[in-house]
Amino acid sequence: MSSVRPSAALLPLDWAHMAKRIAILIFDGFSLYEASSIAEVFRLADEIEGERLRAEPAPTQQRGTSQPGVPAPHVPGLSVRPPEPAEPYALVVVSGTGGSIASSATMRVWSENLDTYAATGFHALFVPGGSGAAGPAADESFLRRLHAVIQHTRIVKAIGEGSAIVVAATAKERAGAAVRPAAAPLAATSATTAAHGEHTAAIDVAIDDPLGAIAAALSIVKRDRGAQAAREIADRSAPGAWRRLGAVLGELDDEGTHQKIDTAARWMRENYAQPISVAKAAEVAAMSERSFLRRFKSQIGVTPSEYLLRTRLDASCRLLVATDLPVDKIARRCGIGSGDGLAKMFRKRLSISPTEYRIAERRRSQ
Repeated sequence: MSSVRPSAALLPLDWAHMAKRIAILIFDGFSLYEASSIAEVFRLADEIEGERLRAEPAPTQQRGTSQPGVPAPHVPGLSVRPPEPAEPYALVVVSGTGGSIASSATMRVWSENLDTYAATGFHALFVPGGSGAAGPAADESFLRRLHAVIQHTRIVKAIGEGSAIVVAATAKERAGAAVRPAAAPLAATSATTAAHGEHTAAIDVAIDDPLGAIAAALSIVKRDRGAQAAREIADRSAPGAWRRLGAVLGELDDEGTHQKIDTAARWMRENYAQPISVAKAAEVAAMSERSFLRRFKSQIGVTPSEYLLRTRLDASCRLLVATDLPVDKIARRCGIGSGDGLAKMFRKRLSISPTEYRIAERRRSQ
């Protein structure tokens, strides 16, 4: 297992420098199945992101200042500019000694020494299970070194027998906290927070389930890129898997919630010229405002307000190119209010004025 990401030739030049480091801690007798399952989730995550970036049309103006890592929603017929790429994942395999480590299946995997990352840690650290977990769980020297890495790691997830290693390494932080046994129900996890200065690790002890490793990895993707990305990875790795994994991740539709969000998004696209509030959009979805905001962001990838703004911006761009309407009139037709408001939006998002955009696009199409 090595670093996994889409081919650099197909991605922005600075894409690789934004990578989030994902580590898998292995030991003699670790579960090769669990470790490889984790690696495959992040490989698919970057493969899908690479496909998304290649499918986007080349931008015709300078990219705006939208928040990095937040993809624009897919809206049929709207294609002003491509969304910012999500931060890629860089997978590393580490162990207490470094070098070649034998798995429970006797296959050997090359690893880096854990101490290499003592000062930097990881975005996420996974500890798979396996028959050999008892050894490192009882090694005080190793546990101290692992503890040093955890201090600088944002998320730690243990699967099956690997939970014994994490529990031992975080004994002080976990004082007084209960651990869910491996035989707990499928969705059960134990979350403990270990704070060290500015660093906080949310330690999740997962159960020893055939889908435990995959669900643990998907939970990271879901947090970073949204539920839709996690759903696509699950279905690509095993068609229909989301029906079970979605329950673990708390993302299964409850009698059409997914469809309700789609309905609200479609309504916003069809009525963007009118004043639209979050409360009204939630009413269209027949959901409470709080639930609507949470589920919309999880499913679409951006907040309802950002989604509406992008829809209005895209509609304005189409009218600027296809008509000779004044900027003020286009702004009113797109629900923006005034030409000054539209100009501010263009300069903030596209670093160009509406008139300059119109001229540039018409020249490009000639």
